[in-house]
Parts: sequence; structure tokens; C-alpha cells
Amino acid sequence: MEQTVTLQIFGRKFTFQTESGVSDAKKVAAHFEDAVKKVQSQFDGKPVNLDKETILILTGLNIASEHFKLEERYHQFLNRVTKKSAVVLSELEKAIS
Repeated sequence: MEQTVTLQIFGRKFTFQTESGVSDAKKVAAHFEDAVKKVQSQFDGKPVNLDKETILILTGLNIASEHFKLEERYHQFLNRVTKKSAVVLSELEKAIS
């Protein structure tokens, strides 16, 4: 069942539908809002004046970068587990034979 969640960015409300549940969607929305605030804070007090679109693009790029780093770590973990599992399986097969 689809439910809706609303987040507010730059004083504007955005409502979207979610199938994963309101709790998960609220976590995603909160993460995005925090990421926007982080980008804004990096430029506070600096002579650079970023428009909202640029802040949102930088936020998206930061989140994508986080995603790819986590994905890489996940694949490295899977590779280590696969190799260690193969060693354990080999040792078990030797012990059984």
C-alpha cells in the first residue's frame, strides 16, 4: 500500500509516495535534508553565493559518492567472505575425505 511522505527543502514542501513504509521514507527524507544542510554549511561565511539548484546538485553528487563508496566496500566484503568460505569449504571437504 502506497503512503505519502512530505519533506521541506528551502521552505518548499515536497510530497512523494512510498511503498517501503513511512518510517523508511522519513529516514531517507531526513538523510537528504541533512545532506542539503551539510552542503550549505560548507559554504556559510564564504564569498561564494550558491543558488538552490547548485546546492541540490552538490547534495545529489555527495549522496551518489557515498553510495558508490559503500557499494565498493560491500563488494570488497563479499569477495573476502567468498574467499574465506572457499577455504573453509575446502578444509571441511579434506576433513570428511
